[in-house]
Amino acid sequence: MLQIEHPVTIVGDIHGQLDALIRYFDAVGYPPKVQFLFLGDYVDRGAKSLEVSLLLFCYKIKYPHIIHLLRGNHECMKMNRLYGFHEEMMRKRGSAMWRRYQNVFNELPLCARVGQRILCMHGGISQNCTSWESFRALTKPKTPKTCDEGLPVDLMWADPTQDKCNAFAINTQRSISVVFGEQALTDFMKKLGLSLIVRAHEVSQDGFNFMFGQKIVTVFSAPYYCGNDTNCGAIMHVSPSYEISFTVLRPRMIPTPENAEIVKQMENNYQAMMALSPDPNRGRHLQPASIPPPPPPMPVEK
Repeated sequence: MLQIEHPVTIVGDIHGQLDALIRYFDAVGYPPKVQFLFLGDYVDRGAKSLEVSLLLFCYKIKYPHIIHLLRGNHECMKMNRLYGFHEEMMRKRGSAMWRRYQNVFNELPLCARVGQRILCMHGGISQNCTSWESFRALTKPKTPKTCDEGLPVDLMWADPTQDKCNAFAINTQRSISVVFGEQALTDFMKKLGLSLIVRAHEVSQDGFNFMFGQKIVTVFSAPYYCGNDTNCGAIMHVSPSYEISFTVLRPRMIPTPENAEIVKQMENNYQAMMALSPDPNRGRHLQPASIPPPPPPMPVEK
């Protein structure tokens, strides 16, 4: 687990969208001006996974204390072999380089704590975690088998659910890991003294989505995901005083007779959101709001 101090800007799924990554840097600043925490899923789906990951790796080497990279489920071999990265690497660099990338992905951490009150990961929480000691004892999974079991699989794959589920349940939609309800999240946060969970992993129409009384937020940074969605992308800012704000990117698409209805829907979705930026290509900033103080710790059973 990484320990990161704030201020920090948190980035969700990028999925090979180099243009979106550059737009975020243009909007809020480039390293080392801004400290960034990336929540994983740099590769697959988009056309420039190699360029995105290579740029982030270069920044990590040049500014190791400014750029922080977590591992998402697509930084596992079984995923990026199937969803675009392997095919892209075979065209651009070959299988040997693709395998070297897997070695790098195996070394990425799975979660990060921002200050003392915010916990970040790609997927979600786990019933395999009962204390901070569980995180301190966590080892990086380096085989397909260890990626799919225990605490690592939940940190990369788990989802919150609004269904009638207060605890943990099998994640039937993904056929891996778990879903968790509000009570499970509340108990988890009380045990660890947390105020907010930040995760990625799921598309959000506005680029971000709060759940369970703002105890957890999903940040998804790839606008116009897979070329067939009208979602915005967003990144999240944590100020020195734990104020939370967002920069949102609208999806870019050139209108044609064939896609006119899609472009119109994208524009309607964007105009429905508040606080539009005068420069829509650079994103917009939502006014900050302070996160609540952490809940009192749960009593320790003797």
